[in-house]
Amino acid sequence: MTPAVPEASLTALMHLLTEQALLSMGVPHPMVKEAPPANPAVARFYVDLLSVLKEKTEGSRSEAETAQLEEILYQLRMRVMDLKPAADTPAAPKS
Repeated sequence: MTPAVPEASLTALMHLLTEQALLSMGVPHPMVKEAPPANPAVARFYVDLLSVLKEKTEGSRSEAETAQLEEILYQLRMRVMDLKPAADTPAAPKS
């Protein structure tokens, strides 16, 4: 039995990007046994995409969509701050 395909919507797009961000952070998908390796740069990319989505849909979202998008961005930003930079990414210079 295949799962039903959700209706194409802003909420569906937000959830798709959120799922990709979480996978990039090393959070396993409920259907997968093993956690994928974290890739902080890709995780930040997906968070940035959600920020662009927020910016570009300003004034066009419902109150519920706005609240959901703001909560998603807050939660993902908190998680991304806990990620260690990838080994091949140069560390930021200390002031």
